[in-house]
Amino acid sequence: MKRILSFVLTWLLLAALLLPAGIAAEEETPPEEAALPVPAEAEDVPDRPVFSDVAESDWFYEPVEYLTSAGILRGFPDGTFRPGETLTRGQFLKLMLSPLMPEVTEPEGKEWWRPYVDFGLSEGILTQGDAEDLDKPMKRHRMARLLARLSLLPEIEGALVEVDREEVLARLGDLEAIPSFDLEAVIAVYGAGLIQGYDDGCFHPERTMTRAEAAMLFYRCLLPELRQPLLRVTAPEAWFDDALLLGNSLCGGLSMYGDLPEPDVLYSSGGSIFGSPDGLYHDRSDEGYPLWQKLGEKQYGKIILIYGTNEMYYDAEYFYDHYAAFLDRLEALQPQAQLWLCTAPPVNARLAQKEELTKRNCRMVNAVIRELAAERGLGLLDVWSLFADEDGDLPSSCTWDGIHLTPESCLRWTQWLRTEVLQPS
Repeated sequence: MKRILSFVLTWLLLAALLLPAGIAAEEETPPEEAALPVPAEAEDVPDRPVFSDVAESDWFYEPVEYLTSAGILRGFPDGTFRPGETLTRGQFLKLMLSPLMPEVTEPEGKEWWRPYVDFGLSEGILTQGDAEDLDKPMKRHRMARLLARLSLLPEIEGALVEVDREEVLARLGDLEAIPSFDLEAVIAVYGAGLIQGYDDGCFHPERTMTRAEAAMLFYRCLLPELRQPLLRVTAPEAWFDDALLLGNSLCGGLSMYGDLPEPDVLYSSGGSIFGSPDGLYHDRSDEGYPLWQKLGEKQYGKIILIYGTNEMYYDAEYFYDHYAAFLDRLEALQPQAQLWLCTAPPVNARLAQKEELTKRNCRMVNAVIRELAAERGLGLLDVWSLFADEDGDLPSSCTWDGIHLTPESCLRWTQWLRTEVLQPS
């Protein structure tokens, strides 16, 4: 299965070495998408073939020319490519599997596909059912089923890469038409950016594939930079092993209702950079500790600070000076920690009980937070932008008292946080 996991790398090596691999084909459907920009590498491929039925104005011109020049596709003895012919199941298997195989000699006769099927079965890529009726047309939902067995997503060091299921499902206009047993495969291939659907927003699972469409599909397999994937790139659970969430009662809400994988938490209801009303900060077990004493007991690699809401009572200069002093003390106690400053979420003044909780004061504290992050080279997590509506207010659906967030909003914040901490400062 190691060859399966290295599918993308294998395609890239194939492009570099120009390994030969051919294909025959079949059917006519409307073009799936417009032509993509030509990668620079395609201009360097020598002896580009010319087909009598492929014009430069065709949407499939560049994929066909590139792949046939590289030896991945081939035309017919009469000088045609026959882009509108329907692709058979056997021909699709050859396209998919030949890059993973050593050089193959195809047997004469009807079972020319035998080496590819035998290889797919031996590697666990194919099931016995995949090796039946290979002269039948390849339908799109079956295509997705096969491709989803390969490693399609990019690898990003220190990050968890997943298909954005919600985004994919929102774009599938004919979700109910996709066979239930192939839905996950369609989501995987769609999310990887190998297919993008038709102009009507539908996937059309029962449609067959043409040679031209297959060229576009494997063109994207060969050159991942041409894809438009729908992905979620988030911090893995291990990222939070040495992390601390530090702040006010909003921080406490995240620890109770968010989905962060157990970072340490220290929060104080009513707390601010000026101190805690009862002098104590609480952890997940609700044990209370003096803040600076607790911070001196353990060294963290990452600390996310959630302050600003309870500081709206002060003017900007006073808040700046005291937050700067707070950061100085924190950095002295935690010299190895990377710090992120969260902006304060917007407020809903109609629901808030205190007159100082205004949109104007929220903007003031956030201007100071942004200034301190920029001056000190600290990470900035703009929570305000996550929740603010078009008027700069916290929607009433997100809060029960004008400042504290609903459980659903806390979950939304932590899911967003897992993506934002990976962004460059």
